[in-house]
Amino acid sequence: MNKGKETYQRVIDTAIYLFAKDGIHKTSFAMIAKELGMTKPSLYYYVESKDELIKKVFVYIFEDYSFENYFKVEDMTKDNLMDQLYTGGMKYLNEIQEQEVLLNLLSEYTLYANRIKEVDETYIQKIKEVQKIFIDGFVHVLQKATEFGLMEENNIQAKAGVLALMLDNILNYKMLDMKIEEAAIWKQTITDVIK
Repeated sequence: MNKGKETYQRVIDTAIYLFAKDGIHKTSFAMIAKELGMTKPSLYYYVESKDELIKKVFVYIFEDYSFENYFKVEDMTKDNLMDQLYTGGMKYLNEIQEQEVLLNLLSEYTLYANRIKEVDETYIQKIKEVQKIFIDGFVHVLQKATEFGLMEENNIQAKAGVLALMLDNILNYKMLDMKIEEAAIWKQTITDVIK
């Protein structure tokens, strides 16, 4: 990686850190430049404005955020579907939880998207799109479960929503540093949905 690309990545990483720590609204361009040890005019070489930086960080954090990273639907069989669903959910929860900065950043972008949705709907639309990808992924998993005879084919959309909402709610509890038995809750949710 050349020096320019390395510095650009440092700009993105620093913005991620400060946005998650102090909030997008409270983080100034000057704060980012200071954290990087550069002048504010030098920062303009890498990004034109704070708004552009907000967009670049948003794109960066969501570029690899996909259902397939956690749930390998094509690998699911009648014998392993429930285990794969459990394992994928725990992998998702553990990866996000281990990255407290990412968890805070996702929360911050959700707040930011809601604050500016009257002016710019792109953020809220992308967040909704990611949520829909997870719900659609769970629909696909539950359709496989019905094909395998593991569950009845009724209310699949609602049941997929339950799985997606439970993952989000477990993360919300973790973000509030509330002690819950996430593994037991996730397993019970799967058992209640697939019956």
